[in-house]
Amino acid sequence: MNWGTQISTVIGAMLGIGATLLADRVRYRREQASRVQDVRRDLYTRYLTALTESSSSLRLIILRETDPKVRYQAALDAFRDSSVLTRRYEMNLQAPPAVKEKSDRAYRLLRQWRDLLDTKPDLSLTSAEYIEALDQFHEARKDLQAVMRENL
Repeated sequence: MNWGTQISTVIGAMLGIGATLLADRVRYRREQASRVQDVRRDLYTRYLTALTESSSSLRLIILRETDPKVRYQAALDAFRDSSVLTRRYEMNLQAPPAVKEKSDRAYRLLRQWRDLLDTKPDLSLTSAEYIEALDQFHEARKDLQAVMRENL
């Protein structure tokens, strides 16, 4: 019996099995990374959508409502209905620290903008406080989008 042939066959089989296992592992990691990226993309889209819906609602409330109490209550309702707080919790759980930090800043500035309707009853689209709050929020959202793109 020729041992060299049998040893060559065993070594060849081991190399074949090893290569298959390695290829499967590489494919698994690539698919998992793709799934994580898809989840993050969806998360980021939902959060940015909630921020946009809430900020658009605040603008409309300022245009439509004149009674300060009604205006602020409408702002609170719009803020709640936009699910921005729920989306913020999702970001806190799933986003990496750099994205979480920027998302928290955008949320806090949006909330401060909303609270201006309570502290400044005469707030209008042309008032300095409104313009400053809007600019700060837009800058924070822009920074958030940049860090999100880097993460994807």
